Amino acid sequence: MNFDKHLICPICQSCFSVQNGALKCLNGHSFDISASGYVNLLKPGKMNNAKAGDSKEMIRARTAFLSSGAYQPIKDTICSICNNLGANLIIDAGCGEGYYTEGIALAMPSSDVIGFDMSKFGCEHGAKSARRNSIGSLKYSVSSIFTMPVNNESADIIVNMFAPVASEEFKRVLRTGGHFVVAAAGASHLDGLKSALYDDVYENDVKALEYDGFELCEVKNLKYECKIVGSDVIYNLFTMTPYYHRTSLEDKKKLEGVCEIGTTVEVNFFIYKKL
Repeated sequence: MNFDKHLICPICQSCFSVQNGALKCLNGHSFDISASGYVNLLKPGKMNNAKAGDSKEMIRARTAFLSSGAYQPIKDTICSICNNLGANLIIDAGCGEGYYTEGIALAMPSSDVIGFDMSKFGCEHGAKSARRNSIGSLKYSVSSIFTMPVNNESADIIVNMFAPVASEEFKRVLRTGGHFVVAAAGASHLDGLKSALYDDVYENDVKALEYDGFELCEVKNLKYECKIVGSDVIYNLFTMTPYYHRTSLEDKKKLEGVCEIGTTVEVNFFIYKKL
């Protein structure tokens, strides 16, 4: 898949062509394709800088944790959902380092897959991995998921893995009858990690939200027990969660010296269909 097959100019929404290592639109706007294989399509302005999205350190931490295999069942489940739905174009909205994105592309080699994320470090990591593994159907672009540089009604599936839901943009981008899949923490998700940090542990609030122009077709629940082994692996998991930014320094220190945690992993997959 070439970049110009699905992407459009974020400034004027015209078509692209690949010319001399760059994407150039009909009105002359040009965006370089990086050496690692991703393209930055954030509009010029204050959001288009190195601080947008996850930092290099955060991407490294997530990659290190995910390589442990602890979240492999989550990847297997989203791949199975996409396979059952079928698609020509799949978008991973908020793809991060591309862990789930690449899994989907490998599971569905006849589909085109695009990962969008605000983090250039995430897109760079994903693009390098896709190139290393010769996955030609997978591309990455730095972009806000609230203004994705693709045409109206061009995608068959949008997956949204633990990321903000841009429902209005999803409605614009999906074809009628297309689906978006939200993966969100279940009630007891990471209860073991929370127990190591806090005196009082509450279940997560879990509910299916309604979105204009969509109907909820199905909810799949994935729940399993998991041992997280290694102090570095445990801390890397912690940095991936919303708790990392909400936890006091005093509570964070409770993880020091903890080398093993048993925890529940619980994820709900909400499957919506565009009406």
